[in-house]
Amino acid sequence: MTTEERDPDYVWYGGRPSIHLVNTRRYRFEGGRELLREPADLSRWLEAAELTPGRVAVDEALLAAAVELREAINLGLIAVVEGEPLAAEPVRVVNSWLARAAQYPPHLDLVDGQPVFRVSTVPSDASGALCRIAVDAAEMLGSDLRTRLRICAGANCSARFIDNSAGRRRRWCSMAACGNRAKATQHRQAAAARARAGD
Repeated sequence: MTTEERDPDYVWYGGRPSIHLVNTRRYRFEGGRELLREPADLSRWLEAAELTPGRVAVDEALLAAAVELREAINLGLIAVVEGEPLAAEPVRVVNSWLARAAQYPPHLDLVDGQPVFRVSTVPSDASGALCRIAVDAAEMLGSDLRTRLRICAGANCSARFIDNSAGRRRRWCSMAACGNRAKATQHRQAAAARARAGD
């Protein structure tokens, strides 16, 4: 996929495939911007996310199912971040995809004579890719990884990510974007306060 074909609004700082999918709805704080508007959008995104080897067939029903899965994962993420109980419906949605994941069983591969456990190979279709995302979400929400889930603290941002920093104190989806904006705002406010104090 060429740079021109990648949507400039795709973000990859989520840290996990399931969070990358959640981040296909941008700016959730103000109603959001939907990046998966039609089946071709999902096909393009799956290819860009390297979850399929290329463009795959997607119809309206699969797009709707993908959005339902995305929102179920998002509800799980929000519940974890806010320390609230998770409702049964998002769990049902993820579990329905996990049941389909049996079509893509884990296996051992040999790499230079060493066994390597593979949860799945790159699926050849969109349904397989969504199963892989559901497995990733279940591993994340159903383990201690959930303690690392975050929602960006940046103004006008709502991106979700997993905090893999050493101190587990990451606040922004991206230091280059939201982190720099927050630091610049703090600097301007401090400079303005010093100027007022000098008057």
